[in-house]
Amino acid sequence: MKQYDVIVVGGGTAGFAAAVTAAKAGKNTLLIEENAYLGGTATGAQISQFMGFANDETEESLRGLVKELLSRLKAAKGSQGMSHIYLSGDKNLDVSVIPYQPDILKDIMDDMVSEAGVDILLHTRVIGAQMTDGKISSLTIHNVEGVQSITGRIVIDATFHGSVAVACGCQWKMGDEDGVLQPGTLIYQIAGVDAERYAKVTQSEKTALAKKGLEQGCLYVNNLLARPLPNGVFQSNMSRVKINPLDTLAWSKAEMEARRQVRKISRFFIENVPGFEHAYLVTTGDFTGLRDSRRIMGQYVLSNEDVLEGHEFPDAVAKSSYPIDIHDANGVGSHVVKPKTGVFYVPYRAMIVKEASNLVLAGRCISAEHEAHACIRVMITCMRLGEAAAMAAAESLNRGCEVNTLDGSILKEQLLG
Repeated sequence: MKQYDVIVVGGGTAGFAAAVTAAKAGKNTLLIEENAYLGGTATGAQISQFMGFANDETEESLRGLVKELLSRLKAAKGSQGMSHIYLSGDKNLDVSVIPYQPDILKDIMDDMVSEAGVDILLHTRVIGAQMTDGKISSLTIHNVEGVQSITGRIVIDATFHGSVAVACGCQWKMGDEDGVLQPGTLIYQIAGVDAERYAKVTQSEKTALAKKGLEQGCLYVNNLLARPLPNGVFQSNMSRVKINPLDTLAWSKAEMEARRQVRKISRFFIENVPGFEHAYLVTTGDFTGLRDSRRIMGQYVLSNEDVLEGHEFPDAVAKSSYPIDIHDANGVGSHVVKPKTGVFYVPYRAMIVKEASNLVLAGRCISAEHEAHACIRVMITCMRLGEAAAMAAAESLNRGCEVNTLDGSILKEQLLG
């Protein structure tokens, strides 16, 4: 295959953003994705809510790729714009969100990468990386055509599992200090809900109903989580399954368990929750959404303190107010803590590694401690990290320097002003 300026591996929110940004910067770009569509958890897992904004952001103040994506979603009736939700039903834990229709998002992502001139390989997985003098010289891919080799001047690893970085010999960690991972959740959609009636259910009533569902073995979290999408169908993220994505046999069993949980949860809602009496299950995500996998240890590790104290960086490329949000793998609650200053920053140094000079990390595999990762794993932050990774790739190519030696302050000026 022809040599590319930029190869983006992983077509989730981070990889999508990286590919569009790199191509718009005039770089010959290839995007590789193992599914039949782009978006990752945003589409396939039907997360249906963009989160990760900074507190001071409004629709009017949005910029870059996120602004364009929202504009297109609204024009296609796939979103009604920005709103607010309360994490765990706690009014002290309000966050800005953009609810959207996953299938409409798929179409818009297709349009945006096509218009930008990105080459796309769907149904394709990277299975190896070849290194020469500390640089990725080629990637080995596999699809129905067999095993092939491709080359690119810069590689952006936007995979959830940090697969390219691992193939390059980069160090990584997973889970908390004891190796415990956050549970996965299979999103489902349920239609026929009397939204007005459900809206009158108080938080205390929801808590009581959740307690009842837990006692009956029908629910798995201590709150009712069901929110409307723009088309009136409700989305729910109430399953909770232990998943280790590096153990494929156990992961496969967990996917089946998640579907069993969804059947119990949806039935409990129909039989017990006001407004759901005539509701019916419409669909589940193509796969269970994961919150944890490998975190690549880069040139800088974003620390828990960095997030909580809102440390600023000369090479900051993204900011967010999303709190530390850790779902209990052995319980029914969540540990949620806001940044003390109301906002935190992600430095470019957390996106580059020493082992491969032409590799950039983007999205949830970047270099961070466990609790800090629980802040940056959400999709708006991932898109912004993808955008930053592509801008870094373009800048390094233009300047003739290695991407892992690029002065990140250049990116800060462009991304954060």
